[in-house]
Formats: sequence, structure tokens, C-alpha cells
Amino acid sequence: MATVLFIVKATIRTDQEEAFNRWYNEEHVPQFLRWPGAVSARRYRALEGEDRYQYMAVYELQDEANYRRLMASEHMRALRAEYDARFGAASARARFAYTQVWP
Repeated sequence: MATVLFIVKATIRTDQEEAFNRWYNEEHVPQFLRWPGAVSARRYRALEGEDRYQYMAVYELQDEANYRRLMASEHMRALRAEYDARFGAASARARFAYTQVWP
């Protein structure tokens, strides 16, 4: 089965950036990885390009069915609620999902 990449991009206010990175790395990603079917999680910071977002988190899930269960789950609602409570007003965010088409 094809894996799914769930991508979240964000730009955070400078005054919140240190707290954002600490929370994301130490709390948010480990919480995400508790989901059955989560394969991996990686974070990136933009170096250059035309994207308006400075950070990107790439989460890999086993397959599309697992991704759909995650999106409808209380686990995901809790993750989003915590993000919004901590950084919602200090950030801009976008979400994307891709399924593998080759190889």
C-alpha cells in the first residue's frame, strides 16, 4: 500500500519562534507519533524559495485509510486544539496530504 505524507506548513511570529520550536520538537511531534500507523515525522525550516511559510512538518502515515482515520479522530482534534491554543494567534498555517504514486 502507498504511504501518505501529511504536511503542515507554518509561519510563526519572531517573538514566539523559540517556544514554538521547543514545543513542536519536544511535545507535539512525540504526541503525533503515538498514533497507530504513524511511520515518521520530520521538521524543516525554509532556506529560500517562494513559499510564504518558514517551517514545514512532514508526517508519514501507513496508508490513506490510516490518514483518514487520523483526520477524523479525537487524537487529531486534540493536536490541533493544542496548537491553536498555544500559537494560533501568532502563526499562519496550511495543511496538505499526498499519497505516493510512484514507485
